[in-house]
Amino acid sequence: MIHGIGIDTVEISRFKRALDRWGDRLKTRLFTPGELAYCLGQRSPERHLSARFAAKVSFFKALGRPLCYRDVEVSRDSTGAPSLVSNAIEKGMSVSVSISHDGDLSIAETVIERVS
Repeated sequence: MIHGIGIDTVEISRFKRALDRWGDRLKTRLFTPGELAYCLGQRSPERHLSARFAAKVSFFKALGRPLCYRDVEVSRDSTGAPSLVSNAIEKGMSVSVSISHDGDLSIAETVIERVS
């Protein structure tokens, strides 16, 4: 049974301007050390950071309530697919997340199912 579905898009250039303006203060407010280590090591960190931000917001929408951004981590499983780690994921919940980029947009969709 589906508990919730969330989707979010982020304009990468706008997100980069926010990062340039607020710097480490914004990064440490929104992202875990693991996310920052991965994203800042990429050729276009703003692309990866904006995608993770979109994934977190889509998760909040699917969950039906907000959390602290650092209480959710977007990681990669053994196949490289994105996954979400959070204490808010209750026993019996299955969370699926998909992230994509196109031009100047990052998009993420999260589906939370209740498993019996």
